[in-house]
This record gives sequence, C-alpha cells and structure tokens, in this order.
Amino acid sequence: MSIASNLPELPTNDKSRFKETLKENLQFLKSLGYLTKKIFML
Repeated sequence: MSIASNLPELPTNDKSRFKETLKENLQFLKSLGYLTKKIFML
C-alpha cells in the first residue's frame, strides 16, 4: 500500500479522474456564468 501511495497519480485511479472531471466542470460553469453575466450587461 505504501508503495502505491509513493507513486504519482495513476491514470487508473478513479478518484483522481473524478476530481479532474469535477474541476473541469467547475471551470466550465464558472466561464459559462461569466459569459452569461457579460451578455446580460450588454
């Protein structure tokens, strides 16, 4: 177990992939909200 924890994030790690997807979705929503705000301000 300690050997696996020493390795960098593996692509097979579902938890890291989930975090990555969540981060991307959050970024997308932020940019979408920003664009929507910009449009309504015009």
